[in-house]
Amino acid sequence: MTRQKSMVALLSSVAFACFAMLGGALLMQHLLAWEPCTLCVQIRLWLLLGGVLSLLIIAAEGIGQRWLTLFFWPLLLAAGFMAMFDNGHLVLIETGILESFSCSPFPFYSFYLPLHEYLPAVFMSAGVCGQNDYAILGLPFTNWTLLSVTLLFGLILFAAWRAVGQSGK
Repeated sequence: MTRQKSMVALLSSVAFACFAMLGGALLMQHLLAWEPCTLCVQIRLWLLLGGVLSLLIIAAEGIGQRWLTLFFWPLLLAAGFMAMFDNGHLVLIETGILESFSCSPFPFYSFYLPLHEYLPAVFMSAGVCGQNDYAILGLPFTNWTLLSVTLLFGLILFAAWRAVGQSGK
C-alpha cells in the first residue's frame, strides 16, 4: 500500500471514529433522553474538530499541498488529547476522586464560540457533571466513552507517527 493510500485509510478511520462517536452521543441524547453535561458537550466539540481536521489533512494531501498538514496535525493531536483529557476529568468527578465546583476546567466554547445558541440540539448542555445514571452492560457510559476516546487518541498518534516516519520516503 502506498504512503498516500495508507494515510488516507488511517485518517479516514480517525474521521469515521470521530463522527461515529458524535453520532452515537446525539442518538443517545435524542432517542434515549440522555442529557449531556458541559464536559460531554465539550468532548463533542473536540470530536467534531478531530473529524474535520482529519478530512482537511486528507484533502491537503490529495491536492499535493502537504505543507498545509503542518498546521492541521498539531490541531488534530490536540483535539484527540483534549477529548481524552475532558473525559478523564469527567470520570474523576463521577467517581468522587476529584471534587469540582465547575463541571468543565475551561468551558471556553460557551463564552467565545456560543455553539449552543446556533446548534442547541448538538451543543446544549442540560445534564450535571458527576450525576451519570447511564450505563451500558453495567458500566457507566463515561467509562465507555473514555475507552473510546483513548483508543481514538492512540489511532491519531499512530497516524501521526506514520506520517512523520514516511515523510522522508
